[in-house]
Amino acid sequence: MLNAAETRCDALIVLADVDHVIHVPLPNFTFQRSIDLQGILKSFLRKALVERTGQIERWDRGTWESFLSPLWKCVVEPVMDALAFSTPGDLSRIFWCPTGPFVFLPIHAAGLYDTKYSAPGHKVFDFVVSSYVPTLSILAPSRNIYVAHNDDFRLLAVRQPPTDGRRLSRLPGVHTELKHIKEVITNSGSACATFLEPSVGTVEEVLGLMNEADWVHFACHGIQDAKNPIDSGLCLANERRLKISDIIGLSRSRGGLAFLSACQTATGDEGLSDEAIHIAAGMLFAGYAGVIGTMWSISDTLAPIVARDMYEHLFRNGTRPDYREAAWALHEAIGRVRESGEVSFNEWVPFIHVGL
Repeated sequence: MLNAAETRCDALIVLADVDHVIHVPLPNFTFQRSIDLQGILKSFLRKALVERTGQIERWDRGTWESFLSPLWKCVVEPVMDALAFSTPGDLSRIFWCPTGPFVFLPIHAAGLYDTKYSAPGHKVFDFVVSSYVPTLSILAPSRNIYVAHNDDFRLLAVRQPPTDGRRLSRLPGVHTELKHIKEVITNSGSACATFLEPSVGTVEEVLGLMNEADWVHFACHGIQDAKNPIDSGLCLANERRLKISDIIGLSRSRGGLAFLSACQTATGDEGLSDEAIHIAAGMLFAGYAGVIGTMWSISDTLAPIVARDMYEHLFRNGTRPDYREAAWALHEAIGRVRESGEVSFNEWVPFIHVGL
């Protein structure tokens, strides 16, 4: 748990096999610094395109280096030291539970990115596979139950419908994205999928299909409602919105993965940052065990690649996929695109895993 207060900043570490909380003071990080970093990021996002179009305004590498460096030096590195994580590549799983202004900061990308630090050991993903949780109750043993069903695995995929261009931009990449998913699932021979046509899909229809499916994949626009966060949601056909309030009301069995390949699905509301109300958290509260979300608008060309690589990992054995591997699959997929050198920080940083 990361906490930034006006008097001090701290990390609290809870380990499964330790009966006490490990307190890690963060003396070199202040509440004001967290606010400043949050403001810098929000300023960038306001200047960037609101919708996911693949034409996102870019920070240069130097700006990202100066932004992510203090998160590593002052926040993440002390936590890694307290956990005695000293061997790059020997990956452990970590669940970040940020509070206050930490909610808006990409802790999972913290590191030193200057070329002189190119050797492993200076970035958070060298040591851990990161997930976020809105509350510690998500980690309760009663929630971390995996049931291997004998019936067929079902995935529901919903893509962005055609738009008239007046309110929402076109997302040509979603066709490729769902094509990749269909190919992976077909080749696996271990699952079946429902691909909802963009011309249909009322809120009621989608909710009904979500109840029947084990996993869901939304390739569409996401809308954050700052005034009433529970009205945030995913855009369906004819500008219908699948709201957080609709999702939380699902009466589905616990477990499964929700892949939200959409704009702003994991951005909290500034006025309610400690509650971390966002679309990804709504999926957790509805009963999904894990969620792939994005902190801001993502590239319409990169999203299909990340989705393809993730599903290839999850379906690689030709057996029923396990949602508990989703964080590892995302870690590997983003690692490949990052190491290719063909994508910017703006494009890979927003992808996150939330939940178990």
